Amino acid sequence: MQSMTAFAADAVETDLGRLTCEIKSVNQRFLDITIKCPDFLRSAEHGIRKSIEKTLTRGKVLVFLNFYPGESTTLTELKVNHALLNQLQHCVTDINKTLGTADVLQLPHFMQWPDVIIQEPADTSQLQSATLELMQQALTKLVDARQREGAAMQQVLCDKLETLTTITTSIREEVPAINQYLHDRLQQRLADLDIETQPERFEQELALQLQKIDITEELDRLDAHIAEFKRVLDLDEPVGRRMDFLMQELNREANTIASKSAAVSTSKSGVELKVVIEQMREQIQNIE
Repeated sequence: MQSMTAFAADAVETDLGRLTCEIKSVNQRFLDITIKCPDFLRSAEHGIRKSIEKTLTRGKVLVFLNFYPGESTTLTELKVNHALLNQLQHCVTDINKTLGTADVLQLPHFMQWPDVIIQEPADTSQLQSATLELMQQALTKLVDARQREGAAMQQVLCDKLETLTTITTSIREEVPAINQYLHDRLQQRLADLDIETQPERFEQELALQLQKIDITEELDRLDAHIAEFKRVLDLDEPVGRRMDFLMQELNREANTIASKSAAVSTSKSGVELKVVIEQMREQIQNIE
C-alpha cells in the first residue's frame, strides 16, 4: 500500500554544474504530472514522464528541476554571422558608390545590427542523461516515502476495522433483547387497552414490526464488507479506488442500521459506526 502524499529530493554534481531534483505528490483521482525545468532540459521531459507513469498510477505529481552552473560553465555559445556581415559590408560599398561618398561603418554599428552575433545553445547532452538518472533516484526515494506512509495508514485502517467489528458484534448481541422488548411492549399496550386479541393476529403484527426493524441482513453485509476490506489491505497493487467503493458500501449499511434503530443503544452504535467509517474515508483519500 502506498500513500499519494510524499516528498523527495536529490542532487548530483556534474562537470558543468549542480543538478537538483524535487518531487512532490499529493492525492488526486488520476495521475497528473507537472514538470518545471530550465528550457535546455525540456528534451528530457518525455523520459521523465515515462518513468513516472511506469512507477505511479495515481496522484498529482510535481517535479522541479534546477541547474546551478559552475564558475567556468556557459550554456550558450556566441558566433559571428559571416554571411550577414558580408551583406552589410556590400550594402555600405554600394551606397558609397551610388552617393559618391566614402563613409565606413564602425564596429559598434555592425554589433548593433540584429543577428550579426548569433547565440547558440552549448552541448548539454551530458546534462540530459544526468537529469534522467537524478530523477530516477529521486523517484525511488519518493516511492519509499509513499510506502512508509502507506504502511502507517494500513495499520490505522486495521485498527479501525477492528473497531467496526467490535461495534457490529455488540449490535448483533443486542438484537434478541430488542426483539423481546418489542414483544413485551406490544403485549403491555394490549393489556393497557384491555382488548382481547387472537394469538395468531398478535403474532402477525409482531412479525411485521420485527421485519421493519430487522438489521440482521445489514449486519451480515457489514461483516462481508469488513472481510473484503481486510483482504484488499494485503493486496500488492494500488487499492485506493477499491477501498473508496467499499467505504461507500459500509456507509450505506451503517445508515440503514441507524434508520432502523429501535433502541437507544443501537442508535448510539450506528453513530459510532458512521464516525469510524468517516475517519477511514479520510485516510483512504490519500491511498494510491
